Amino acid sequence: MRVLNLTDIQRINTLVKRDLLNVEEVVAATGFDPVDVDAVLRGVYVDDLASQWKDDAAITLEEYNAIRKRWKPGRGHWDTAHAIARDFLIRPETVLAIAHSRFSNAHTHPMPKAVKAKPETPQTMRRLSGADLDEAHKLERFGWPVAEIAGKLEIPVEAAAQALRLMRNRWSYPDILEDVNTRYGAK
Repeated sequence: MRVLNLTDIQRINTLVKRDLLNVEEVVAATGFDPVDVDAVLRGVYVDDLASQWKDDAAITLEEYNAIRKRWKPGRGHWDTAHAIARDFLIRPETVLAIAHSRFSNAHTHPMPKAVKAKPETPQTMRRLSGADLDEAHKLERFGWPVAEIAGKLEIPVEAAAQALRLMRNRWSYPDILEDVNTRYGAK
């Protein structure tokens, strides 16, 4: 078994695409291994580049962006992972990792700096009453959005959404009031 060079690959493609020969006829005409001929036809032949693959750490941001731009998912197109790999001298597995955003490299994907989050201080809101729940229920039935209901009751949107969610789950009014008032720090 010998490794095909670019001239051999072009000759096989010419025989198949221009002269319309099948794999057996190409093997008879050229003497190449049928497995290699089939790999060339499917566009996945990369054995001749085995010694020339670029190291993953040497991939630049420009190459990364060019690969992402060229990649088209699905079948029936010429830009397969192997065609892109052949053009960029980057392993097909790495091309697929780049195309599917699974590739990690320090200069193409700099690590985001950790930001220390300040602990969120619970915002204070007025205490809800049973009349507020009646009003919220009535407004929801008339089709008001949660944000407008929260504005009318002068409470945070999250508190209004929680109260409406608990009403839909058939909680009792005292339980809803206790849950929402304690969760959102009502004064």
